[in-house]
Amino acid sequence: MAYREYKFGTMMIATLFVVTLSITILFPTLQMAKIPPTATAVQKAKDYGSESGWTAEDPMMTGDTRPTMIGKGKVVFIREGCWWCHTLLPEQTQDWQYFGAPPTAADFVGESPTVFGSDRKAPDLLHVGSRLPIKGWHLVHHANPRAVQPKSMMPAFNYLRKKDLDALADYMASLK
Repeated sequence: MAYREYKFGTMMIATLFVVTLSITILFPTLQMAKIPPTATAVQKAKDYGSESGWTAEDPMMTGDTRPTMIGKGKVVFIREGCWWCHTLLPEQTQDWQYFGAPPTAADFVGESPTVFGSDRKAPDLLHVGSRLPIKGWHLVHHANPRAVQPKSMMPAFNYLRKKDLDALADYMASLK
């Protein structure tokens, strides 16, 4: 008798788990699929290529040129976990008066991951290319952050190949 009660309870917990996953993952995904991409999203796809594996829309499959150096920089940004600390979508502040309208959901169609950031332990990088356009500064900062900001908690990425550091610096400079 007790076995049947546990079996029913286990089935109820499993059902609750599936329903919860559907509400938190499946429904938002279906809703995002209905959003048409903006010109910004299309340009990002051409510049950066697909980050989540092969797709029919990948620039190399459609005949466009290979993703540029800034696209390779985004790959390094994701691979090295920069987006765990840095966001690319700041809170709406007076900065929008200078930089223009805030991004919309349609600007991120096709991105995976969207690199919004997991939390804000470090500065937002959405417009870092406007604030710090000098590639040399980014190269030094990524190789040894404390050389330019003595109290920086960012780890040094001096183990990266020069090609990866160049690509990452180009990506940072492109974020305007």
